[in-house]
Amino acid sequence: MTEPAHLPLTEIARRVDALPGIRPRRIVPLLLPMWAVEVTATVRESQSYDVLDRYLSRAVAEGGLTRTAELAEFLGVEPPLVARAVRHLAGIGHLVGDGDELSLTALGRRSVADGRRYRLSPGRRMVLRFDGFRGEPVPYPTVIRSVWLPAPSLTLDGTVFRAVGGRPLPDDAVDRLLARRDAGDFTGPVEPVTATTTRTYPIHLPVYHVECDGDDVVFGKALDGPDPYLAGFIPFLGGNPET
Repeated sequence: MTEPAHLPLTEIARRVDALPGIRPRRIVPLLLPMWAVEVTATVRESQSYDVLDRYLSRAVAEGGLTRTAELAEFLGVEPPLVARAVRHLAGIGHLVGDGDELSLTALGRRSVADGRRYRLSPGRRMVLRFDGFRGEPVPYPTVIRSVWLPAPSLTLDGTVFRAVGGRPLPDDAVDRLLARRDAGDFTGPVEPVTATTTRTYPIHLPVYHVECDGDDVVFGKALDGPDPYLAGFIPFLGGNPET
């Protein structure tokens, strides 16, 4: 069986030696406990605004204009063109009401605030990842640049990685992620707004804990140097290995 394309210990030792002011005592290969959660989600997709859609939405949000006729006058375009744009924005869930009493939905308000035209699409299958210590979501760059192991075992160039014990995933982990304003930092460009969990299972992240005369550092595959995100787990790395 081919080993995952993780970094060998010799490469980590080279990178550690190149760090100024670091005095390592030893480098410990570890497997961090993580959780993968498969969900079926309604996602918020981001698109660039059409010019008319953008200014029409801003006129409703910022100018308090609610009638098709006054929007057409304010924007300097023909009423039928505005009516067509209103129908389109209503169709993607940005506007509600008729031509005489328009208002923005929550999706429309967020689109205006962010300067991006959002659309909701149901039925998207996604895998969300959470750490096995605090149950917090894993940053998206770490998700896409790391090696993820389905079993708590890895031997690479003769180096044996020790599995660290973790904790159960909190029942509300997915809900807390969806409630975050910065959820896209963890889910990527396609953000789930509602999600139904279909499967939860443990996974493992190989890292190197560099114990130093001073502050320890942790290396993973996502960054070329010490990883500040992974360093947040240092207080948990002295736990007993899994058996």
